[in-house]
Amino acid sequence: MKRFFGELHGDKIILSGQEFTHAKKVLRLNEGDDVIACVDDEYDYHCKIQKFNKNDCILDVFDKKLCPALPKRNIVLFQMLPKKEYFDNIIAKSIELGVSKIIPFTSEYTMIKDIKSERVKMQVITACKQCERSRLIEVEQPIDLKSIPSRIKDFDLVLFAYENSTTPFDVKLLENKNNIALIVGNEAGFSQNEANILSEHAQTISLGKRILRCDTAVMSLLAVVSILTNN
Repeated sequence: MKRFFGELHGDKIILSGQEFTHAKKVLRLNEGDDVIACVDDEYDYHCKIQKFNKNDCILDVFDKKLCPALPKRNIVLFQMLPKKEYFDNIIAKSIELGVSKIIPFTSEYTMIKDIKSERVKMQVITACKQCERSRLIEVEQPIDLKSIPSRIKDFDLVLFAYENSTTPFDVKLLENKNNIALIVGNEAGFSQNEANILSEHAQTISLGKRILRCDTAVMSLLAVVSILTNN
């Protein structure tokens, strides 16, 4: 069944904006069709399209089930802001691989200093629908790299993927860890001073002898972490 994000009103869910347009004008669904709706909680709501209005759609909820695709661990990605096309890919693939939140950050080598919130929100919705997650993840506004140490102090484990590290990734690091932070750079990498700052507060690891593009690095690290933590 097709999946949408809407707002819960009693036993009804309302689709509006882009979700309404997608249902009516792109997919050309009809009244009486069955769909799955999500309202940014842990449930999948099984619904029947009750009525199309001019600017919204009313769904009648007849069942709800816990969403099986929700992550079991809290995995937060601290991502140095890359080029736009890389960041688009990072958002989509990180959501597929079970990330809970993305916190972009700026550094000495970042050319892009901000993100377009509305555009990012639509990317998050699209990715969550694609991989059947019912809860939207948060992509924060960028922070400065120097503020990362204060943001990671309460995690069970913090992994810093550094291209100059010679320390292999030891899977034992993940044992009994539920609250994990991952720090990944962009296409320009880290200055030595920045690497020193992060290394004081995180477990520095290597992702291998080949230099990976930043979006490849994120996918590689997240895939390993998610699989080994059953996330």
